[in-house]
This record gives sequence, structure tokens and C-alpha cells, in this order.
Amino acid sequence: MKFTQRVRRLAVTLSFVVTASCAAIYAPDGKAAEQAPDGSVLYSQSHVAAGDVTDATAIYVTPAAGGKTMALTPLTIGTLDLGARWSTYGHAIVFERVATVDWFIESQIYRLNRDNGTLQQITIGKSRHQYPVWGPSSWIAFIDGGVDNHQCLAMVRPNGNDQHTLFCPGPANGAFQPPQWSPDGKQLFVEIHYLGTEGLTPPSYSDVYSVDVATGKAIRISHLNTGDPAHLVISPDGTRGVYAWDTTSAMEIVNFITGKTSGGEFGDLYGSSPSWSHDSKHFAFSRNVTVTGSPFPFGAVFVMCAVSGDVRQITNKPDGFDFYYPVGWSRDDSHMLLNRTNHIVQGPNEGVYYSVNMLDVNTQAISTVADSGTADEGAWNEP
Repeated sequence: MKFTQRVRRLAVTLSFVVTASCAAIYAPDGKAAEQAPDGSVLYSQSHVAAGDVTDATAIYVTPAAGGKTMALTPLTIGTLDLGARWSTYGHAIVFERVATVDWFIESQIYRLNRDNGTLQQITIGKSRHQYPVWGPSSWIAFIDGGVDNHQCLAMVRPNGNDQHTLFCPGPANGAFQPPQWSPDGKQLFVEIHYLGTEGLTPPSYSDVYSVDVATGKAIRISHLNTGDPAHLVISPDGTRGVYAWDTTSAMEIVNFITGKTSGGEFGDLYGSSPSWSHDSKHFAFSRNVTVTGSPFPFGAVFVMCAVSGDVRQITNKPDGFDFYYPVGWSRDDSHMLLNRTNHIVQGPNEGVYYSVNMLDVNTQAISTVADSGTADEGAWNEP
């Protein structure tokens, strides 16, 4: 059950301006898209062994408009290549490589140069090096430590130099989500969730920090009792976040400047996989809707204005066997990258199938980017 409560309001000053209104989300018969999606998309494919255990994951790249795909790393049993992200200008990618036997002990971050195919390990040390994110400056931020414990925010140069710890907030049982760079590259936003120490069933907390990249000075901008662990997605400008609880499909918006949450302002909000637009005014999310004549719901994509609370469904062709999940937006917020899960419940091809798709936000047209696999946040690179 979702239970969210403000434990302490933190008065902080953020150097961002909150826009007072949202631009319109066009209806299907409204303004047409200006151009087809451009650039390249990273996605992964996995091998699943007996017992539904993933024992290999490889990284692929494909044009955003769909077309020929290319493997960037091999599908090797016992090796997982995870969380691939682009460099600032798209000439390289960075990812975590972990051997399945070392899952709780060690992983390293690798840099793959697309221009010449050079693969370089850029972290060292016997710990998990997770969630690498390439910043607008010449640094890669990542999380260093154990699996859901003893974690810190760290940084390293793309060539492997100057690896260092930037910020360790504690407590020891805290777990980070991927760090997020501010647009100017001077700050990192990080969220850590952890269990309290009081009572037989300690509450779960979520702290959000703004960390100065040059000095490591951290300011806690939010502290919430989340009841159960939830996934937080922070807006690009760092002023808001959306929490999503997988167990209940509940979501909640928190304003880091005012300390207010969406519970009393917009009422109940349900969905999953929130994803912010680049202008920080909207976020997309998935929500199940009933399909007439089908025993299965349709995983539709909705968009909410974070300022007004207005919500609109932007996938208009429901299929009771399809579920779409937002991954990211184009730079101009006209298109959206989606993961699709398709269920075939009868016949020789019975099973669950995954693909990567593109949604035109204005026309609601959906096209295929890759007919198998899944994409992660930060997978789309535009020239």
C-alpha cells in the first residue's frame, strides 16, 4: 500500500525558474510532426535460461527511425552489459559489465568508441560500479559500492583517469538510483532510499540531494517517508520529481522548491514508468485501460502537465495484449521512445515479446525502432 508523508520540509534555493504553464499537447487531428525521428537508439537483448534467469545481455544500436541494427557487444553467457548511455556528442557509449558469478561483488564500467570500436575499462576496484551517466562536461558519474548498500556517488574521466568518490550520504543500507546531471553540468541530482531503524517494521525513506560537481558539497532538497520503496524520476531542471510504486501503480509528484506533494493538489494519480519531457513541463507514464471485448487491459501512454495536473491519453489504438512504457523524449519533445510488451496467449508462438517503438506525440502514430529488445533511459542520441 502506498503511504507518503512529508517528514520535514527543507527550505532550499535552486537556481532554476519554474514555468507557470504547459504547452498544449496536440490532438490527433492537430499540428503534424515537423520531422521524422533522427539519431540512433541503444537497446539490449538478453538470453534467459531455465528458471527465468537472465544469464546474458548484449547492447545493440539502431537508427531512431528504424532500420538496420548492429551489435555493439556480444551476447555471452555469464556476462551482462547493462545501462548503456551515450557520450555528449554520440561518438562513444558507456556501460556497466558484470559477470553473473560476481553480481554481489564486482562490476566495471567500460567505454566503447563507436568511431574505431575500441573498448576500454575505465573503472578499477573490487566493488559494483553501477549506473554510469555521461555528463555535458568531460566526466562520467556513477554509483560505487555494494548491491543496495554502502553506496556512494563517484566520478571518472572518459579515459579512466581521476576516479574518485564525490559524495557518500549514508546510511549504510541506502540504495541509489542513477545520478542525473543538471543541464549546465555543474550539479548532480541523486536519490537514495533506505530503511529507518525504529520499530518492528521500519519505514522507508527517500532523500534527494543536489551535489556540486566541483566540490562535492551536497544539499538535501527532499526528505520523504515513502512507506514502500518507490522509483523516482527527477525533471531535467531538477525542480520536481515523480515517485512511482510498482506494487500499487500509484504515483506522486514532489516539488523540491516548495516541498509540496501532489496528493492534496491533484488527487490520486496512478500509472508507471514516468518519463519527463526535456522542458520539464510534462511527464509521460503508462496506465492500464480497459479494452472492450478483451480480458486483458491495454497499457496506454498518458501525458500529464506537472503544473496544472491536466492529463491526456496519447495512444489511441488500444490492443488488449499490448503494454507501452515511456523511455525518453526527443530533444524537441515531439516524439517519444517506448518499450512495448506484447502477450501472445494462444498458439505455437505463445509467449511474451519485447520491442522498441517510437511515438509521434502530435499524431499518435507508433512505429517500430527494433522488433526485439528493450531500451533504457538515455538510450536515444540525436545529432
